[in-house]
Amino acid sequence: MKLVVVGKGGREHALAQKLKSSLLVTDLWVAPGNPGMQQAGFSCVNCESAEAIEKFCIDNGVSLVVVGPEALILSDLKLRLQKHGIACFAPSMEVAQLESSKLFCKGVLKDAGVRTAACQVSYSEDQALLAVGKHDFKSPLVVKADGLAQGKGVWVCNTWDMAEEAVRTLGRHFGFPLLLEECLIGKELSAFALCDGEDFVILGTACDYKRVSSDPFSANTGGMGAYSPCDFVNETDEAEIRSIFSKTLKALRDKRLPYQGFLFAGLMKTNEGIYVLEYNVRMGDPETQALLPRLKTDLAGLIMKAVTHQLKNEVCELASESSVHVVATSEGYPGSPMKLGNPITAKVLSAPDRHLYFAGVSRINDQLVNVGGRVLGITALGSTREEAREKVYQEMQAVNFDGMYLRQDIGL
Repeated sequence: MKLVVVGKGGREHALAQKLKSSLLVTDLWVAPGNPGMQQAGFSCVNCESAEAIEKFCIDNGVSLVVVGPEALILSDLKLRLQKHGIACFAPSMEVAQLESSKLFCKGVLKDAGVRTAACQVSYSEDQALLAVGKHDFKSPLVVKADGLAQGKGVWVCNTWDMAEEAVRTLGRHFGFPLLLEECLIGKELSAFALCDGEDFVILGTACDYKRVSSDPFSANTGGMGAYSPCDFVNETDEAEIRSIFSKTLKALRDKRLPYQGFLFAGLMKTNEGIYVLEYNVRMGDPETQALLPRLKTDLAGLIMKAVTHQLKNEVCELASESSVHVVATSEGYPGSPMKLGNPITAKVLSAPDRHLYFAGVSRINDQLVNVGGRVLGITALGSTREEAREKVYQEMQAVNFDGMYLRQDIGL
């Protein structure tokens, strides 16, 4: 089959690499991709809008489109493609509110009977600041933007001053309402399912590093690295995670919103059980880059069964190895200005247990340069997480660009 992966980041590079390895795939394009992916041998097409992707798919006889970023999931791309009989593996715009509105998500979780943090909704700055003033800060307060915020819409605040700053900053950038949540104490993890509207397959778990540094109150980013699997998850936890997905998907079906696509649950394992922090209607970035190299099952085959509603009784097989993924970012990220436009040196990885994924890069005079916050990432696999960690940091020593920054504690 002919397939298009939509997106241009490290997540889409990892998806394209895994899908291209399938015997079912005859042709694969990334729209729009990036010059780093082109350097890695992928065909990238200059299509970013739903209309341009639709035209390319029609002109080239594409039979399946896999959407990476949430922006195009929330567009009319799926509707456009379906009119031409082209399968689009992504949820509908309506059910994608599970990510685009935390209020909608809270409602679904309540209907599903799934544990989630207690919260108070504030519809104005004054209302939010009043709620902050009543919090005793014996435990932190979590302030969240309701809508999409590119991984920068959550502040964990341990003082009144920080919480007030969070309210003003998030309100200014993302508007109201804001959610003020209790801070759950435990271990955070991400779990991923592949859904066909009725049934689902668990793809696996990963743990990411959201903060720009090891300081738990440092700036929130789109993700500085990840590892897979989460080794603190036991069989009881796995059963609970499966139950969480099952209950959520049933609650959505009861609302006549069947879910087809990747579903990403942000979870917290506490002493009382596993709580849902949030849902994303896509694969995570950088968790995808950690998880997919461990996937032994044919991903293209699973997606084809999902779009034809044949996932029942399917299972997903993962390699026993652990993986660690480390992201290299531009100086100044996640703020501004960032130090951009600098030539990148990166060794081509030839070992099958190591993978280089490009994200915020462009090409000037036949030279890759950094043009975004998260520039590239490397994943390594090992028999233990410690071994994978040693390998990935060894490979990172061969990567260089002016202003390059990375966390040194990924996988610890």
